[in-house]
Amino acid sequence: MARVKLSSVAFGKDRFFSLRTKLLFFATALVFLPGGLYGVLALSSSRAALAQVVGRQLIEEARNSADRLATVLRSERERLASFALQDVMREIRIADLDKRISSFLASVKRGCPACVDLLVLDGTGRVVAASTPSWIGKTEDALPHDLSEEQTIAGPFQTANNDSVILRLMVPVPNPDTHHASLGRLVALLHWERETDVIVRVRKNLISVGLEASVFILDAHGLVIGAATHASGPWQLGDTVALQPVHAAGRATTGYLDAAAGLLVGHARLPDDLPPWTIVVAEPLTNAFAPVRRMARLLAITLAGTLLAALVAALLAARRVTRPLAELTTVADAVGRGERLDAPVPVRSRDEIGTLTAAFNRMAADLKQAERDLVDAAKFSFVGELAAGVAHEVRTPLGVLRSSAQLLERSLDVKDDDSRDLLRLLRDEVDRIERVVSSLLELGRPRTMHGELSPLGRILFRTADLIDAQARQKHITIERRPVEPDPVIFCDPELIYQVALNLLVNAMQILPEGGVIAISIVPAQDGYAGFTVHDNGPGMSEEVRARIFEPFFTRREGGAGLGLTFVQRVVQEHRGRVSVESRLGHGTTFRVILPVSEIPR
Repeated sequence: MARVKLSSVAFGKDRFFSLRTKLLFFATALVFLPGGLYGVLALSSSRAALAQVVGRQLIEEARNSADRLATVLRSERERLASFALQDVMREIRIADLDKRISSFLASVKRGCPACVDLLVLDGTGRVVAASTPSWIGKTEDALPHDLSEEQTIAGPFQTANNDSVILRLMVPVPNPDTHHASLGRLVALLHWERETDVIVRVRKNLISVGLEASVFILDAHGLVIGAATHASGPWQLGDTVALQPVHAAGRATTGYLDAAAGLLVGHARLPDDLPPWTIVVAEPLTNAFAPVRRMARLLAITLAGTLLAALVAALLAARRVTRPLAELTTVADAVGRGERLDAPVPVRSRDEIGTLTAAFNRMAADLKQAERDLVDAAKFSFVGELAAGVAHEVRTPLGVLRSSAQLLERSLDVKDDDSRDLLRLLRDEVDRIERVVSSLLELGRPRTMHGELSPLGRILFRTADLIDAQARQKHITIERRPVEPDPVIFCDPELIYQVALNLLVNAMQILPEGGVIAISIVPAQDGYAGFTVHDNGPGMSEEVRARIFEPFFTRREGGAGLGLTFVQRVVQEHRGRVSVESRLGHGTTFRVILPVSEIPR
């Protein structure tokens, strides 16, 4: 019979639907689905939280900018009002153009870096004094913007030659003699860039803390009149911006997210006593959400690393799982083709795969045992046929030889001892041949079992009681080792009795004086129970142990070599197993295992 060599082969012909591929898909889904969902939720939550935090910061900066600009404008207005209260301003009532006021205004201009010009208009709207003499004598029509509007602060405006942008401040010059009356108006034309330098400083502060924000000033119509931004900023001077206030809990907030424009916006209006301007601080989403993008990259790298580790673990697990399955598949195919195993499939784990491998090894061993049983059955069948033929041809001549020997023995002289011994030897040998033929007939004859439920210990110890007297004559001790409860087996009690008797007699015959035979009951486990017969005799070699159950093989002089063959056949007929363990100088143990049955109630 051919032999099987274990090899690791690919498990399954279709790799796409193989167990390894399924484990890889499972590992990918196990990592990617929850990891991706967690990443999406984390990024979404982070974006919302970051938008809220940055938005609040932008709102706070817009309010601070509005407060700073309001402080600057109020300071300029209060200073201009203080100039209007000076005594020199009373000379507006002099019809002639007053040089003293002009000199005063020129000195004020020199101390005011933001001032472009200072003008005094009388009640008719004519310039009567100015820091720059070219203004004197002109009417208010020549001034930037209509002075008929009673706005304290107005602008910004382009100068006549469009070379600069100015902010106009105007306060009345009070008449000290008449309450609530004015002598004229004091006008200050200021550099717009200097007055709004506060928003440039605010932007620099924001950049220093990592925010690439732009700061804008919008008029009442949403027109950008001032900006501190870069060339590619969201809005430029002259653009019109429609603010989108967001209402929360019944009150308007001063910030919002403009997803279409890609901006986070915070804004605040100047106080009511100042022009209706709005300070807007805008941060591009690309800059505001830069930490989220970094976290997304980190999450992606982490997820990729985790997925790679999971795939490696899945590959190792798949290899660990599929390798024994592949081996089992190879061996199963080979066994199905009738090949013989060199060795059992190695059990590599204690999980279900290991249990399956162990079960397959037991199945292969049972198949091998069944094969041996079939061979033994064929041997027994051949022995039976041979015994029947031999008995038919030999028994009659043996009877004639026995009778003739007896007649010759009676007819010989009493003193002819040698002839008498020869005749007795002839008769003994004829009897031995008769016993061998009878044993052959008994071994080969089909046997009808009379099965019943029987306690195993009762059968064994009855056998021990039978040979106990012979054992004491040889000074051999028989030890009985029962168990509780005594296992009950379904058997033919007389055949099991003969099995035990054969094993005990063989042990007693092989033991020298002073030897010990131990009969032990094997407790019931996994549906089987049994017994062992152990002696402390000389033991046997490996070669003898391998042939011990073969017919006609014996180590005892005068033995037929059929006793253990009978034992093996009876045990196999009971669907049990018999085995022997022995080493030279360490005694011999015969183990008989039989199916267990419970006593019916």
